[in-house]
Amino acid sequence: MARRAVTTIQMDGPFFRKDPALTFRQNVRVMMDAVAAEGEKDVVAQYQAGESRRLPISRIGGRVSEHVTGRTSSLAGKRWAVTANVSVNNRGWTRAEGIALMAAASVVEGRVHGMRKTKNRIGRTRKTNMSELLRGIE
Repeated sequence: MARRAVTTIQMDGPFFRKDPALTFRQNVRVMMDAVAAEGEKDVVAQYQAGESRRLPISRIGGRVSEHVTGRTSSLAGKRWAVTANVSVNNRGWTRAEGIALMAAASVVEGRVHGMRKTKNRIGRTRKTNMSELLRGIE
């Protein structure tokens, strides 16, 4: 009779103490929330400077910069895993008001290029942001 070798595996060490995928996903969500919030602030500041001479939107009253939102979930409420978005939100308005808001946003974006400038600024900080994703993983 051949004797069977018995081996034991010690499940010890940093890999078994923390789930790296969970930590990575948490870091991505924190980073995307920060990107959305900072992107919103940046676009709003640029739009406010560009709208100083423009009249308020006739149908809505107010300015385009008041309707810029940064978000990390869809309009239906589902959380995105790795996406952040900064956009002009016309949800909740009538069709005519939404069209007026988007037309005004198009004019302001054409003059100021706030969305494009913000996208480029975020792209230039990519290397720094990538190192933050691995924070806490051993």
